Amino acid sequence: MNRTPSEKSHTHAGPGASAALTPEARVVLRDGLAELLDMTEGLAFKPVVSERYPLPLAAAVYGETPEPESVRREVESRLDDEPVAALEAALALLELYESNQPGQEEHVPHDASFLNACFGSKRINGWIAPLGDGDVQELETAVNARWQFRLFPGRTRRTAVYPLLNRLVRYGFVYGRITPGDSHAMGHFIEEFTPGVMVCRGEMDSLELTLSLAAMKSGVPAVVPADYPFPLGRRIAADSLDEIVESVVAFPNIRRLLDVAGIPRLPDYMDPSAMAEKFEPEVVWGDTPDSFYVLRKGSVTEPGVDVVGELSAEDSLGIALTADAEPMDAFDRRYIEMRAARALSMLRGVRSEGEEGRLKLQIAAGADVSPRRIGEALAAAIRHEFPKIEKIHARVVLDKDSLRSEKNLARQEIAAREAEIAATSEETVDEFVTCVGCSPFAPDHVCILTPERPPQCDRCYEHIKTGALYGFDDMSNIHHRTLHAGINSFGTCAKGECLDAVAGEWSGVNEAAARLTGGRTTRIQLHCLDTAPTTGCGCFQMVMFKTDRPRPGIGIMRRGYKGRAPDGRSWQDLHYALAGKQTPSVAGAGPGYLYSRRFLAAHGGWKGVVWVSPGVADLMGEALPEHVAVGPRAN
Repeated sequence: MNRTPSEKSHTHAGPGASAALTPEARVVLRDGLAELLDMTEGLAFKPVVSERYPLPLAAAVYGETPEPESVRREVESRLDDEPVAALEAALALLELYESNQPGQEEHVPHDASFLNACFGSKRINGWIAPLGDGDVQELETAVNARWQFRLFPGRTRRTAVYPLLNRLVRYGFVYGRITPGDSHAMGHFIEEFTPGVMVCRGEMDSLELTLSLAAMKSGVPAVVPADYPFPLGRRIAADSLDEIVESVVAFPNIRRLLDVAGIPRLPDYMDPSAMAEKFEPEVVWGDTPDSFYVLRKGSVTEPGVDVVGELSAEDSLGIALTADAEPMDAFDRRYIEMRAARALSMLRGVRSEGEEGRLKLQIAAGADVSPRRIGEALAAAIRHEFPKIEKIHARVVLDKDSLRSEKNLARQEIAAREAEIAATSEETVDEFVTCVGCSPFAPDHVCILTPERPPQCDRCYEHIKTGALYGFDDMSNIHHRTLHAGINSFGTCAKGECLDAVAGEWSGVNEAAARLTGGRTTRIQLHCLDTAPTTGCGCFQMVMFKTDRPRPGIGIMRRGYKGRAPDGRSWQDLHYALAGKQTPSVAGAGPGYLYSRRFLAAHGGWKGVVWVSPGVADLMGEALPEHVAVGPRAN
């Protein structure tokens, strides 16, 4: 059976589509629309949970809340001749009915929960609205035995599609920048970018069938039974559970795991759950003046482990890792060294700490560990997290004379590495780093990272950089939609020509932004909020925004602040303004950007900041300039 969506009819079937219906299908559609008219007789629109988008379906179709009777007349006028053309108006009638039902908050998220749900959707395949009288629990069990979907059974079976439609249309307004009233653009955005799908299973009456077709007309794809009466919309015919499970991920808007092949497995003796193990150490290795730990770049002809000498009474431990990879700069070496050290805590009975150029290992009584195993585990951890580094050699030094002769060299390397990192700037690197890890839910967004513009999500610059060069993104769970199918979320881009040194605009960045967003974002200035600031995602830890209070300048609010800026805006206001898109006068940032030498360079740096929330003031401490006003603490 074919598992690709039907292309017999474009999803947004316009006038004339009714001619494609059989006489029996026209009766079904007419009966469904007539019942919807009966259900909404005498009703008035009421807000549905959200303050920002209280009636999203009506807004998508009409641009504003219409008069109920005018919508009803529109549907009535097309019942006999063009019932398909009445489907958009029917969505407004569905919302009219739903807005008058109790318990809306059980199935429709309020504004903050909606943003969280959209952000969380990047780590699942998508959302399913089950329609029909089929067993929903059976469907959910079968689908999620293989995939990761969230099912929305709805308040009642017959209108179960509304919670999904409410969420998808709000999604289009926020992340797609769709203008109210532009239902055609909304339909395309839902079809291409939102992670929703319907599964029609079991018996469906005329109302349910009509609403399912109306949802398809608005862009939602569907898995339908073979006897589904309407030959319209993006759909796949599937009857058995196995067929449905295969079909729900076949639509281009549904996210799929990045297919990452060839990642070396960790050895059986390394278990991530052991990192939470608690024990009293019997011995400590590496906590001596002669101990050292360093990762360096070099040629490796024979990967493996060399152990020099035997453990002494002082339990000194020197480890030099050599990785054969390019470019392997100072940032790379420091980050990979740290990640490998942390991974040693996956050994049962071992707690690892990397500090001051040493690897301090606390070891429990009876732990199955040896110096050779330590070297093997370090190499295995690097190969697992950074599989593009294929050649690694570990030298474990225990001999006293060798320790003394090698520790100074290791510490000199570390000092030189730190000096190199401190001197690195946007001008000295050849390329910048890109991240589209949030683009599964935010198609306009790409994060451009530099040594002076760290990630908005508060991950370190090296995390994304090393993942781009030697590994992958959060490969166990991130799902990708069509725009980035099969690519690593972490990447690099050439800087290109510097177009504005102060604002931080580079031709290579603009080209990368256009390529990675499918042309939805074409220009980015890294250190300016005016016209083309960095796009937002949903995990930004701070929002920087232009304001006229307490005087004209820049305000900075930290995530979760319960109060308001002097101009009245809350965290939620700023989040909605920035979420998933480019918004002139607003940009996201992580705490690390506060200390950047290029911080808001186009606005005079901290001279241009007039207000911060208390959390930002806490991060800055005594370094916060005296002229900056601090908001009150709010619970």
